[in-house]
Amino acid sequence: MDSYLLKSLLPDSQLLAHLTQTVSTGIDHIIYWPIVQSVFLTLYCVSAEHSRSIHLKSEGCFGEGFGGKHTETLDALCDAGSADLFTQLGVDLETYGNAFLQVVRDGRNQILGLSYLPAITMFRHVNLTDFVQIVYLPDGQEKITHFSKDEVLHLRYPCPAGGFYALPSWIAVGSMLELVQAAVTWNEKFFTNHSLPEYAIVTKGAPLNDDQKQVAKDFFQREYKGSDNSHRTLVLHISDPDASIEFKELTQKPKDGDFLKLLDAAKERIHIAHGVPPRMLGIISAGSLAGGGELTAQLFSFEKLLLSPKRRRIRDQLRPVFRDLGIAPRDIWFKGIDLTPPDVDNQNISEWVSQGIISSDEARTLLQVDEREGLSKQDTDALYRLLKRL
Repeated sequence: MDSYLLKSLLPDSQLLAHLTQTVSTGIDHIIYWPIVQSVFLTLYCVSAEHSRSIHLKSEGCFGEGFGGKHTETLDALCDAGSADLFTQLGVDLETYGNAFLQVVRDGRNQILGLSYLPAITMFRHVNLTDFVQIVYLPDGQEKITHFSKDEVLHLRYPCPAGGFYALPSWIAVGSMLELVQAAVTWNEKFFTNHSLPEYAIVTKGAPLNDDQKQVAKDFFQREYKGSDNSHRTLVLHISDPDASIEFKELTQKPKDGDFLKLLDAAKERIHIAHGVPPRMLGIISAGSLAGGGELTAQLFSFEKLLLSPKRRRIRDQLRPVFRDLGIAPRDIWFKGIDLTPPDVDNQNISEWVSQGIISSDEARTLLQVDEREGLSKQDTDALYRLLKRL
């Protein structure tokens, strides 16, 4: 079956501009990504909404770490714990659509550790089983490392393009991100490289003398711009009755409204492409109630429809690691977001204490009360009322 793969981007080309039926390979028998990794990294830096969405999803998916009876086993294999490792992998998954987990093994093929391999440095080998890492050193040299198929686990989300690398789920908004980058760059370059005088004074019949030039210069520099200087009049005394002065506008009036509309349109499309609730990005739509109930509903759909399936999918891709560690997949999982409102938690704790299920000290622990730090008067009063009900 023929597969259509996306051609690697050239510096001056548009995102997803060309399709090809060939696969590009390079030095050390690597298979190039369909879109150069640096393009994804550039787009990550373009939009605050885009980068924030990436981190919200990665933290939401993996920020709580593993749950289950084998949690300590997996945490011991990670230098900084499983939550930190898989959050890093999650950032790569959301940025590049791919992530690479290094599985460190001993001579008997036993797993000794798990570590993070930056996706921007990783490539598939042409033998379709092994992997190659290319790291550019400060002295300009390349450090090339080859990994066998048992040393790297390639994590990816579903992608309709097929091929050896997946595209990120937000790829449909890539052109909008490029447009935002172009607009911001244009405005920046206007002020740094291409700024022009706004007006030119053209005289006919007689040139301006030095005093007249200074008066005109002072007016345009000090008294022309600003709301306090509106409707000011420039007076120039010219002795020649046949002389005339003409003011020519050299630049068009900037349309800041169009630029801001473009950024607003990009915000809408970015959060839609990522599936992140707008309230979590600080976006409040017109007509929105902006209440706690709305945020709770958005958070519920975010967890159940987006984050939870992602966790299950990555857990399934970790089956080879679990199998070598003797862990059944059903005995380990990524912790999700607790959607229980705080007042419901407090009510449940009160009922558990009254029924003798937990002690008062355990209730304080669940309520995250630290006697060493103390509480504010407001928190103390709230705790007193709660414990009084117990």
